[in-house]
Amino acid sequence: MLNQSIDSRESRLSWSLLLAAALAAIGIARLFSDILTDIDPTWALCLGDSPIRFLARTTDGSLAGNLNVQYFKVMAIPCGLAVIFLVNGGLTGGIAAAERRWASPRFRLTCIFALAAVCAFCEVEKATHLLGLPTGLVEGERAWLNHVVHSVGGILSYPLSLLFRYRVGTGADTLADSPQNVAEHSVSSG
Repeated sequence: MLNQSIDSRESRLSWSLLLAAALAAIGIARLFSDILTDIDPTWALCLGDSPIRFLARTTDGSLAGNLNVQYFKVMAIPCGLAVIFLVNGGLTGGIAAAERRWASPRFRLTCIFALAAVCAFCEVEKATHLLGLPTGLVEGERAWLNHVVHSVGGILSYPLSLLFRYRVGTGADTLADSPQNVAEHSVSSG
């Protein structure tokens, strides 16, 4: 069964597409709320005590609020990677081409390092205002700790990238469905 080609088996969408979509939605919502917080730090007051308030980069002084401001950043790179995974599958030449690209550790690591660089730039700008952008640290946020938390998120992103798949066979997930075997299959058949 491991020797069967992926193309000859019936394929179905992977459950990881749902995971990627959920992470992408959380990441995009948080990005827009961060932009709103930079424009008007008081906007989140309209959210009251609802759980949705944790999508905003603000704190109410509680432990959960302080964790939200500082440690939600661990999700930044994984959420960004989920967006890249979805864009790679939908806008770049079809699923077969996307699978080949995603099977490359170099491609995934390049995406993670690019996201880490963007996050580092954003944190440096928030702390120093080098470019004069209307952004800054909010109550409960420490600049040095932002970099540490983003680094942890970047490290967690690589194993997460191994879980992301576009399709799986009709049977249980097997080694034949792994990104490395997809890459090997595409090289041997191409």
